[in-house]
Amino acid sequence: MVEIGGRTFAVDVTETREIMTLDTVAAVPGAPAPLLGVANLRGTVLAVADARSTLALAPQPTKPGAAAIVLTAGGMEAAVPIDGILGLEWFDAPMPAEGMPDGPLKTFAAGLVPRPDTPAILLDAARLLEALRAPWVPDGPEAQP
Repeated sequence: MVEIGGRTFAVDVTETREIMTLDTVAAVPGAPAPLLGVANLRGTVLAVADARSTLALAPQPTKPGAAAIVLTAGGMEAAVPIDGILGLEWFDAPMPAEGMPDGPLKTFAAGLVPRPDTPAILLDAARLLEALRAPWVPDGPEAQP
């Protein structure tokens, strides 16, 4: 369970590599939003992408020392800055997200995880990573190898 923009999100541990500290994020000139830059994760260059705008959450600057969850799904991997780590929670099966209002949060919800206060949105990590990746993937035949 993590918090982003004041909302509680669940992420399947099979789609989570780890939580990391963003000590240094190197800007990528000309990179479109939501790519904040790249970071070094034990010798591997890793994209750092802010999901807040994609999830229709209020923007917030990412400061050195901020935490990020490294998502890996659908053959993609990126560090997504988070506001906090709420811990590990076991759940059997998520509830359907059908009752959620239409919008970005529902678009990226694989379901809802029951919690004592308010259900957490179970993120569809592959769908979120694809949406975060879309602005920086070149279009057209010239982009093909």
